[in-house]
Amino acid sequence: MFKLNTNMNALTAANRLRQTGADAAKRLERLSTGLRINSAGDDPAGLGASETMRSQLAGQTVAAENVGRAISLLQTADSSLEQIGNLLVRLKELAIQSSDSTISDDNRLGISDEAAGLIAEIDRIADTTTFNGISLIASAGTGATNLTFYIGDGTSSSGATAALALKGVQYTAATGLGTINATAVNIGLASIGAASSAPEVALAIDTGVTELTKLRNSVGALQNRMERTLDSLLAGAENTASAISTIRDADFAQEATALTRAQLLVQAGVSMLSQANVLPQTALLLLI
Repeated sequence: MFKLNTNMNALTAANRLRQTGADAAKRLERLSTGLRINSAGDDPAGLGASETMRSQLAGQTVAAENVGRAISLLQTADSSLEQIGNLLVRLKELAIQSSDSTISDDNRLGISDEAAGLIAEIDRIADTTTFNGISLIASAGTGATNLTFYIGDGTSSSGATAALALKGVQYTAATGLGTINATAVNIGLASIGAASSAPEVALAIDTGVTELTKLRNSVGALQNRMERTLDSLLAGAENTASAISTIRDADFAQEATALTRAQLLVQAGVSMLSQANVLPQTALLLLI
């Protein structure tokens, strides 16, 4: 049956051509961006889930950076505390030497001079041990360096921070009076240079070594925790990235195959639309 006013064959072919053209365009977009979801209309549910995970991944990534810096900070503090420990051991050696009667007064003057230098170095290390401008182990009296590390990914406030109150080391180089871990550990220069009082200085230094060990233990314990935290954050970030990829990323093999099919259908549709437009002309034969 021939109709001239309405070419249904052409309309049908044009509609199918529009659909296959849109499909081909979508496949091209996915192949050019590498993403299966380029707009909310592609997959509303998938977009919502992936955006939530993208936010979580961003938090995990920055938290891992925070933890990495925290580990570096703690390593810096521990390294300086170790050096102070070595200086305390040498000071104890001097105190025990000074306690012995085979040492002359002139020898003790030399011991006092060396002790003064060692105490000054302890104070210098404590004052200059910093990380990004943050003083780590210099604290006066019972004060402390309060450190709070944010290790959460922002999805929950529970367990998002790790804290350390680092009661450090403070000495007065001129007198040898000072504190370690908020405990008085006096290494008096006059006392270490006298045979009668040097043994008491040796005992005080032992107290200092014990308190310094407590400091290093607290730093080391938190460092171990931070290393485990970093492993957990990196593993979580890897799994989150994998889940995002599953939802958002395009399957190139599948999309390339679909594009080839769509291109073939577009070519066929153009051909059929041309034929549909020619077909009504046969109605003119009935007028001859």
